[in-house]
Amino acid sequence: MEYSAADVKKLREETGATFADCKNALTESKTWEEAVKHLEARSDKKAEKMIASGRETKEGGIFTYVHHNHRVGVLLDLNCSTDFVARSETFRQLANELALHIAGVAPKYINYEDIPADVVEKTRNEELEDASMARVPTERREEVLSNKLKKKLGGQVLMMQPWVKDESVIVGDLVRKAIAETGENIVVRRFCRFELSE
Repeated sequence: MEYSAADVKKLREETGATFADCKNALTESKTWEEAVKHLEARSDKKAEKMIASGRETKEGGIFTYVHHNHRVGVLLDLNCSTDFVARSETFRQLANELALHIAGVAPKYINYEDIPADVVEKTRNEELEDASMARVPTERREEVLSNKLKKKLGGQVLMMQPWVKDESVIVGDLVRKAIAETGENIVVRRFCRFELSE
């Protein structure tokens, strides 16, 4: 694909990828959309590699958000591996976006695995009692049940929620994008949401 320096700059701004990655994506792609998809796939691979590396995440910070009417507030413990990344604009921007999201949407859990077993079991039993489950073939029942549980309980899980500012983006993808951009694993360690008189 033919491209100019302005195209590389625009792609960098849109995706957050490096100059060299943007240049390569434009060279290897036939269309703009293909170049963006190429960079997103590369970014996802990079993020997964950082998450799987198992590197300690003991740096970071405690971030706050208080809504303008002073009725809702959030404390967020967001971690990364180095103080260099903890001071970066990308990390701080992510922390602010996450705190705002938590204030607005009120998730209960960080990851799906954090949902207590008794809550999962209760929801599972409710789904099994549903008449529609009787029509599902026995060999597919566990798969269908698992999908229903994730759909029903996922709304309470921070990393599975649609982002409050753009519902086409999942919060987990927002975090993975920051991981790819910083080159370090980023972990939401814990959060606490306060609402007046609750």
